[in-house]
Amino acid sequence: MILLLLRLLCTDKSLVNWVIDNVTTPVKHSFARLCSCLPFSMAELVWAAAVVGILSFTLRSLWVVGKSLIHRLRGRRTHPLRRLLRRGLAMLSAGLFIYSGYTLTWGINYYGDTFSEMSGLEGREITVSELYDLACLFAEYCNDLSDGVLRDDEGVYVGDSETLFQRSSGLYEVLYDEFPCLDLEEAQAKPMFFSRLMSWLGFTGFYFPFTGESMVNVDAPAALVPATILHELAHQRNVAQESECNFLAIVVGLSSNDAEFQYSAALMGYIHVGNALYSADRELWREVRATVNEQVLADLTFNNNYWAQFESPASEAAEAVYSSFASSYGQEDIMKSYGACVDLLAAYYLP
Repeated sequence: MILLLLRLLCTDKSLVNWVIDNVTTPVKHSFARLCSCLPFSMAELVWAAAVVGILSFTLRSLWVVGKSLIHRLRGRRTHPLRRLLRRGLAMLSAGLFIYSGYTLTWGINYYGDTFSEMSGLEGREITVSELYDLACLFAEYCNDLSDGVLRDDEGVYVGDSETLFQRSSGLYEVLYDEFPCLDLEEAQAKPMFFSRLMSWLGFTGFYFPFTGESMVNVDAPAALVPATILHELAHQRNVAQESECNFLAIVVGLSSNDAEFQYSAALMGYIHVGNALYSADRELWREVRATVNEQVLADLTFNNNYWAQFESPASEAAEAVYSSFASSYGQEDIMKSYGACVDLLAAYYLP
């Protein structure tokens, strides 16, 4: 019934926007303020408790059914399948309740105004020539900014993770005049304790609406962590589309005065634009790639090698599950398709 009411609600965009502005956003920000006082991630604690609870419930169910089956074989009046069905229905009910809560606190944002609609900045179709110009621009940004960050002996970005999360606070303020829709309360992002596990599942971060926390995978290559922080902070501002969050992470980072966020944003922009150019014209992509300096290439190579080690059936299954979950809100290919990000970058940076 709850899901049906929510689906009916989502057919009226103006009503959806009112609920987001006056109900779900204040609730999420209230939880975020409470959780920001904690030195650890409440979201990860909830997830860990959920996993333990599911395993315990499953094992308990198997024990109860097995015990009932033994009694049945001994001639006692027991119904193991009926008991299993009851426990299965209980788990299904709990799952639907959680899904309903997620839809109300976050999924509803997919049916409200997008950042493009709120800001008036619309992505546009671009030619291969314009895509080439955009790739050259971000390659230049990367080259110019690559000397301003810490690197190891092999020339790979290492960053200053101790203060990175604190320094991210307030960076979005630079866009408030240009995009007033972004002027919302912000809670500092947090590093994931289970970051390595998130890498195995293919995630660089996530926003947990039940606690209002933005979580970042700090086991991932350091060069893109600053931009990922900004990406997750965009979700706190009710930007649901991944492509728009990437766009905002790039623009905010490049507009900041922090060298690490600037370089990370430039690198993220180059990756998205470069991938688009590679698909459109490989010769032009090679021409741009040849202009990238050794430091930037070292970061790109390290990033590719890092993620290559996690390619497995488990990561593919996690991607398939998440993509299917996102599709239930009309977000197709949410983990791979970022064409809208490039379109927005072209609209913002190209004359």
